[in-house]
Amino acid sequence: MIKLPVLFLLAFFLSCASSKNEEKSPVAVKKLLPKELKEVSGITSIGENLWAITDKPKSRVFKLDMEGNVLQTVNVSNVEAVDVEAVASDSNFVYLGDVGDNVGDRVERKIIKISLERIPEGSEVEVTAETIEFTFPNEELTNNKKQNNFDCESLLSFRDSLYVFTKDREDKETKLYVIPKAPGKYTARYISTFNSEGLITDAAINMLNNELALIGYHKGHTYPFIYLFSNFEGNNFFSGESQKIDLADKKWDWQLEAITFNNKNMVYFACEGTDQVPATFYGINRNDVFKLKKTKKEKKKDTTDEGAGD
Repeated sequence: MIKLPVLFLLAFFLSCASSKNEEKSPVAVKKLLPKELKEVSGITSIGENLWAITDKPKSRVFKLDMEGNVLQTVNVSNVEAVDVEAVASDSNFVYLGDVGDNVGDRVERKIIKISLERIPEGSEVEVTAETIEFTFPNEELTNNKKQNNFDCESLLSFRDSLYVFTKDREDKETKLYVIPKAPGKYTARYISTFNSEGLITDAAINMLNNELALIGYHKGHTYPFIYLFSNFEGNNFFSGESQKIDLADKKWDWQLEAITFNNKNMVYFACEGTDQVPATFYGINRNDVFKLKKTKKEKKKDTTDEGAGD
């Protein structure tokens, strides 16, 4: 019985319609995603298009327009995936992060490197790709999901390297690692840790390479947030200033798992579908992002994420 009231509240928060006594919502784009993207788990921007993945055991990426409409489905024919949870890009490649580890029993992970030039035309196509395999240093296996500090759902392309951000279920922190872009097998190099006080689910950097965004949530996919980092030194994104934007003031099951910047000063983010909130794609001008900030009205007692398949 709570589904309709919560959906009403969500529509109230993000609707572009407003009463005479309310300010117009800053959200410029809001679209329910098609069933193919019900479990959207990452987005990245290249030129006039977006590329999205779902957290399925499939080597697959979707090309979208800036309104969230699916233009093309690209299947990788020569690489099998375990748990694709992230996507990143540069001017020549799309990188699919087969990096998810919900349970804590995974050692090797891989990044699937797709050449944009090799993607044929057509609504649904196949392409071959290269792989970048890696392990985390000093990683320990765990049979307890809540003690897993090496889950990972965030991938970023910055200059000549790739970066992953862990989703630490026990510590509620995120650790930053760097990996080469060249195909091969590597041990990811640790850079630094940030106390996110929540679970990080995606990362993005703007076109000027001077602002990083992380998106995430708390227990049960509730109280989602965005962190913005600026004035960092080199590739240590956590060395500068950080600002947090809380996106909800009520305990909705709002599973935000994707964020990206485009080349027109827009920020796009998206959520997976849940019983309370449908899979939705949002777009907002970067200058309006802080207008989304909410003040929590309910105190969080436990920030442990116990949900399955996150």
